[in-house]
Amino acid sequence: MRQSSPVNGTFTGTLIGILGGVILSTDSVFIRLMSVEDSWLIVVMRSLFMWALVAMLYLFWPASRSTLGVPWITRKNALSTLFFCIASACFVNALNRGSIATVLVIISSTPFVSALISRIFFRVRIDKPLMLAALAGMAGVGVVMSGRSTGHDPVANYFALATAVSMALAFIFASKVESGTVGLPSLGGILASFCVVIFSGGSVLHGLPALAGEQWLWMALEGAVIMPLAMGLITMSTRLVSPVNAGLFLLLETALAPLWISMFLQEKPAPSAVAGGVIIVLAVVSQTWWVKRRIAQA
Repeated sequence: MRQSSPVNGTFTGTLIGILGGVILSTDSVFIRLMSVEDSWLIVVMRSLFMWALVAMLYLFWPASRSTLGVPWITRKNALSTLFFCIASACFVNALNRGSIATVLVIISSTPFVSALISRIFFRVRIDKPLMLAALAGMAGVGVVMSGRSTGHDPVANYFALATAVSMALAFIFASKVESGTVGLPSLGGILASFCVVIFSGGSVLHGLPALAGEQWLWMALEGAVIMPLAMGLITMSTRLVSPVNAGLFLLLETALAPLWISMFLQEKPAPSAVAGGVIIVLAVVSQTWWVKRRIAQA
């Protein structure tokens, strides 16, 4: 940890992450409000807006550079940028193709995926209760993916799972970046945008003239405000709390986004999403209770 006081640093990091999670919970509403059928076009445009904001802050507000980091790929941030790139592309496709509640429950497995990856590939010691919570969380994801949402593409669930794995790896590698990390999600986004345009031969941009003014507005708000702010705050929290704990802030989106969707777009969650969500939430609550108890006994 890079803070002088572990307790104060962890508390501050938690507050930063919670704020990021609350802001992130509105993202799915904006994506649906865009009403853009081509998910890849959304990936391209939201990423451009995200990166443009970070680049402008870097150029015109020098004091922000230590927090933002550089708006280009370097040897040190390459891996985190790559996985944020994959997560950005998969996240939009998951939300645009499937049930939001189902997709977000699957993505909420990110902290558990992070714990498993840290243990298996990086030999990071993980407490047994956390490992049990991780296994329970993944079981919850299995329940969600076994269900079927009427009127939605089942491929969305696989995009959601890919998002969870990519986000877990992005957080792990972002925690190892010494300089600013707030701009990393935006940097991953612009890489995703570039890749989509290249692999589509530019055809993805043919839909731009058909976009209405209202669609541009939702796209600009989501890309230039919601995503840079939300993901920037959550990524910043990895400098003060562990990547596993940072992933827990994504659970706020799982809890709040279906509420916003139900309120504003009248989309109800599938039974399998509710069942899987309960399993995941119970796993998180159990793990949190155990950690608090161990601290109290220390």
